[in-house]
Amino acid sequence: MINSKVIKEKILQKGADICGIAAVDRFTDAPKGFHPCDIYPDSKSVIVFGAHFPLSTLQTRTNSPYTFVRNMMVESVDQISFQLSRELEREGMVAVPIPSSEPYDYWDVEQRQGRGILSLKHAGVLAGLGVLGKNTLLLNETYGNMTWLGAILVDTELEPDSIASYEGCLPNCTVCLDACPQEALDGITINQRRC
Repeated sequence: MINSKVIKEKILQKGADICGIAAVDRFTDAPKGFHPCDIYPDSKSVIVFGAHFPLSTLQTRTNSPYTFVRNMMVESVDQISFQLSRELEREGMVAVPIPSSEPYDYWDVEQRQGRGILSLKHAGVLAGLGVLGKNTLLLNETYGNMTWLGAILVDTELEPDSIASYEGCLPNCTVCLDACPQEALDGITINQRRC
């Protein structure tokens, strides 16, 4: 029988490093049009997972290795979503994979701000994978903000994970805000136009 434990094992075997599950009723604060049920009306649970981004790519003097790895991470995470969705469907579940990157269904031309169909970082918080940092990214206790996230919506009520309760950022720390070359971070949100 497919349950939360089996699903997590399958995802980790496929190459993810972290996985959590959120009940769809945790998404009450999702903006209109970006709730799991706006994507698939019979959503009951959201499976969220992440793959650790290799830190070595940040040590280079060129962006090429980072860009290469980022593109591979998108493909890898999307492959996990695709493959697991097919497996769950064979088990009789409806399983809708969520793209881990573009295309955006929403794009504000003036602000140069896009939104995926589901905020994966917020879904990660609701699935217990971490907390939001001042840099607006998901901060995982083990991997920090160096994870690439994916998700699958299912029509089955799965056992949800507890929401993380640790503090991601020190109260007076502004390292990421100060380091942003475009001054696009204010500790609450990101100005995508500047970014």
